[in-house]
Amino acid sequence: MIKKIFLPLFFLIVVGCQSTPGTGRSQLILVNQSEISSMAAGEFAKMKKVPNDPRLERIRSIGLKIVEVARREDKYRVLPPANQWQFAIIDDESPNAFAMPGGKIGFNKGMFAYAPSDEDIAVILGHEVSHVLARHSSERVSQNLLAQVGSIAVDEATKHESSAVRRAWMSGFGLGAQVGVLLPFSRAHEEEADHLGIIFMARAGYNPEAAPAFWQRFSKAGGKKPPEFFSTHPADETRVRKLLAWLPEAKAQMPKSVSP
Repeated sequence: MIKKIFLPLFFLIVVGCQSTPGTGRSQLILVNQSEISSMAAGEFAKMKKVPNDPRLERIRSIGLKIVEVARREDKYRVLPPANQWQFAIIDDESPNAFAMPGGKIGFNKGMFAYAPSDEDIAVILGHEVSHVLARHSSERVSQNLLAQVGSIAVDEATKHESSAVRRAWMSGFGLGAQVGVLLPFSRAHEEEADHLGIIFMARAGYNPEAAPAFWQRFSKAGGKKPPEFFSTHPADETRVRKLLAWLPEAKAQMPKSVSP
C-alpha cells in the first residue's frame, strides 16, 4: 500500500525539482510560469485602483530600483524588464502590498500609515518582489497539486480497505500534508523573501536597518496570531531576530557611495 501511495509522488518530485534564484534552495515547480502570470494579470485587472494618486510615482520609483537589482539574480527570467511593470495604489484600507508574477505591483492605500519613509516602502517591495523572483506562487500551486495527487493516490491505494481505515488514512494524509509540508513551506517562503528582500533593498541604496524596525512596528497591526507551528508566517519575534542577523550581510552589499 505504501508503495502505491508514494511512487506517483516521488516521480512528480523528481521531475519538478529546481533551485530557487538567489538562495539555491531546492524547490518543486510543476506549473508553467506564463500560466501563473496570466492568472495574476486577470486578478490585477479586477482590483479597484485609486486614480491619479500622487504617491504612485514614489512607489514606482522605489519598486523599479528593487526590480533592477533583483533581476541580477533572475536566472529563470521571471522578472520582466522595467518598462513592462505595472504599479497601482489599491483602493483598500487594509495594510497590504503585493507583487505578482508577470510584473504587477499593488500597494494598498491602507499600507501608507505603516510605511511613512522610502526605506519602509523599500522593505515592503523588496519582500514582495523577492516572492516573485523565487517563484513562490508557482511553488505553492505545485505543492497543492502534489497534495491533491497524494490524496488521490491514498484513495486508490485504500479502496479495498474498510471505510474506517480509509478515513484514517485520508485524515492522516491531509493533516500531515498541511502541518508537515504546506505550512512549513509557506513559512520558508516568507523567510526567504525577508532574506532576499533585505539584500535587494540594500543593493538598491536603502538602509537595511529599516527592515527589522518596520516588521517590529508592523507586527502590532494584526490581532492575536496563531502559534508559529500552525501559521503561514514566521512568528514576529522570529522574523525580527533573523532580519537582525542578516543586517551585516545586507550592509556589506550597499553601494559604496551610500552609507547606512
